[in-house]
This record gives sequence, C-alpha cells and structure tokens, in this order.
Amino acid sequence: MRLQVVGEPPSGVDTLVAGLPDMGNVAGIAVAHLVSELGMETFAQLHAYWPPYVIHKEGTASYARSLFKFNKPRDGGGFVVFSGEFQPHEPATLYELCEDVINYAAQLSVRRVITLGAAHRGDVLPERRVYYAITREELREAVEASGALALEGEGYITGFNGLLLGIAEEHGIGGICILGEIDNPEIRQPKTAKSVLRVLTRLLGIPDLDYTRLDAEHERIRAQLSLAEEYRRVRRMFGREPPGVI
Repeated sequence: MRLQVVGEPPSGVDTLVAGLPDMGNVAGIAVAHLVSELGMETFAQLHAYWPPYVIHKEGTASYARSLFKFNKPRDGGGFVVFSGEFQPHEPATLYELCEDVINYAAQLSVRRVITLGAAHRGDVLPERRVYYAITREELREAVEASGALALEGEGYITGFNGLLLGIAEEHGIGGICILGEIDNPEIRQPKTAKSVLRVLTRLLGIPDLDYTRLDAEHERIRAQLSLAEEYRRVRRMFGREPPGVI
C-alpha cells in the first residue's frame, strides 16, 4: 500500500491506537468517536485496495478510493489514532496493511500499540464488560487499573485487532487489545464502544469524552429492536400480519 504524508507528523508519540470496523462495528464506532470528539487531524494516509468497483449514475461512472488514516490530537498528547472505513479479510492484504501500519508507527517511535474490538459472548451485562489481552506482562498493571478484565480461557483474536499486535511484537513494540462484550455481532453496538472508550481514555491518561451521541444512538437502536420484537410477538399471536398492516 502507498503511504502519503499529508501533514506534519507529530513528535513525542508513545502510543498508537488502532481500530477498524468489526463485529457490531465496536472498533469503528469507538475510533470515529475518539477522532471526532478530540478534533483530531489526519497527517498521513494509506491508499487502500477498496472498493473493487465504480459507481454509475445516469451513464456517468465515478470512483473514490478508500483511505486508511493516521490522526493526531491538535495539541499533542503522546498518541496517534489509525482509522479506516473497512477491514481487509484476505490474509495477504491484511498482513500487508498491518506491516505498513507498524513500519510507520516505528518511524514515529511508537512503543505501545492498543487495538480495539468486540468480544462476542452469550450473556452481556448492562454496563458492558471490557476485556484485555497483552503481549507483555509489564502492560498488565496499567490496563487492569483502567478497568478491563483479563480475557479468560484460550482462543484466537482474529482480524486486524489481533494480527496487528503480533506484527508489532515482531518489531519490538508491546501491544494491548481491548475488547468490549456484545451479544449480537450483526447490530451496531454504540454502548459497547462507549465502555471500550472509557477504558481507553484512562489508559491514555486523557479526560473522559462526551458520549451524548453514542447514548442517543443506543436508545434509537434499542427502540427499533423493541418495536421489531413487538411486531413479531403480535404476528405469532394472530398467525399472520397484525391487523392494519398491509
């Protein structure tokens, strides 16, 4: 992938925060909210292999290549944020992306990588628990002090938020993965993204964010799901479409 520097790279960067759309779009929501609330500026971007099509309208075809972005706080802060509109699923492309991200992070002298994601669980608590996995024992105290629980058992952390940690460790950079619990990976999960961000802001040592927009989105989704469930209940009761529905 081609790296393009579009602004002044920050100095004194210790941490790279990275997240791409995933289950419930937890990482995508969290990263977009962080960038927006902090008014972060893009200083570098990677030209992605997406989308694999052009859009046509009234006989005219148009194309806009998707970009992965490195963002920095306007007043410093010792961290940068990597964001994007999609997550590659082909192993070769995913490896290339992770290696490009870590190579550039090393140029910025990053010493810690934090990835964000979702943990699909059968039961979730209203406050949405947040779990962690680390590549180095020295990182445990800080992440537990931030409110995350150790990811129990044994398994895999797949996709970008897992592989990036492995590539980072190959380059001598420690890694933390923060995973918020979700019960349905097919539905946007702004409440889980909020829980993940609360842990992340403590890890970064920055003030907590304004979550008004995430709370409002959660309530809208909850109302829609409740309405859909009531529709299904009435349909089961009558054995057909509810009265008045065409």
